[in-house]
Amino acid sequence: MKRILYLLVMIIFILSGCSQQKEPPSVHPDIEEPLELVEPPAEPPTPQVFQADPSNFHFIADWLNDSRILYVEKNEGLYKVKYFDIETGEYGVVYEDESFIIDVLVHPSRDYLLIHTSEQANSAVVKVIKMDGTVQHQVEIDSTELAIEWNRVDPDKVLFTAFHEDWSFDLFAFDGLDDSLSIVNLDEPFPKWAGNDKILGMLVDGHPLDGGEIQSFQLEAGETGTTGIENVIYFDVFEDLLVAVQTKNLDDFTYTVRNLEGTVISSWTLPAVSNYSEWVVPTIEWLNKNQLIVKGAEKSGQLDEMGEGVNLYLFENGDPELLIKGLDAGPLKCSPSGRYCLSGYTFDELIDIEAKEKYKWIEFDT
Repeated sequence: MKRILYLLVMIIFILSGCSQQKEPPSVHPDIEEPLELVEPPAEPPTPQVFQADPSNFHFIADWLNDSRILYVEKNEGLYKVKYFDIETGEYGVVYEDESFIIDVLVHPSRDYLLIHTSEQANSAVVKVIKMDGTVQHQVEIDSTELAIEWNRVDPDKVLFTAFHEDWSFDLFAFDGLDDSLSIVNLDEPFPKWAGNDKILGMLVDGHPLDGGEIQSFQLEAGETGTTGIENVIYFDVFEDLLVAVQTKNLDDFTYTVRNLEGTVISSWTLPAVSNYSEWVVPTIEWLNKNQLIVKGAEKSGQLDEMGEGVNLYLFENGDPELLIKGLDAGPLKCSPSGRYCLSGYTFDELIDIEAKEKYKWIEFDT
């Protein structure tokens, strides 16, 4: 009996002890959610600076690709076409020639170079070469000055305007398919290609300040046509589009982008610039069919009074974006993608279009 009673007491004690035990507290540590690390936008790289030797340096030519700038120097009796990479600082030789190199053009395909050389004051030799230096075509033209218009689509087709001592000129069409050089009967020294067989020129009947009319010329058929686009002081062609600059008053230039039939696609105005007896249209660079890089004066006036009063604009479908201010009216050459542009009369200024900054990319050793 006592044993049974003892067992009952022990059972009650154990049960009561268990009922008084507290459950261990549930621990919920404060775990912070990981924050997404938002990296600040990368700063555009500062372009490399090319240290040039003034005793050898000849001139800056054009863009070889989006980061390599072509230039010409004379060294060890040879004229050398070289490149400098503004992103890596790398440089190298592309082509060498014993003759004096006057100009170097890069075809839009970036597969060919056109080298304009001369050994005599009244003659020019032009070579079309591959990027490995192989000469594809060579032609000699009698001239004291030579203007060159290379077909954007077909690198075998080139227009040459040969000026003579009395400033008369002959216009030639070169066809690399058979290496033929034929005279073009068009009274226009600076025509533009508008396809493989058609060129556009400007017919000026009155004073140059009044502009002229854009006319077309079929090379194969020898036929001339009109476009109806008048009062034009400058025009340029890109694929199946053209941009025309017209004057309707003394203060403004009117820019119109049109198809080759003359239909206006977009238009805008910028202040007019003159050089007393003639209009001066700052450089226009096509990036693609919808985008143009254009220099425009801050206000209308004379060129020699402009100084650095010229702005750089990007026009996309006719809508302007101011890129940078305080430039001179010198020419402009932009890289294929439009990321960079060379500016100024010696192309020593580099403009980063994305960063909207300008740099001196070349320095001459003293």
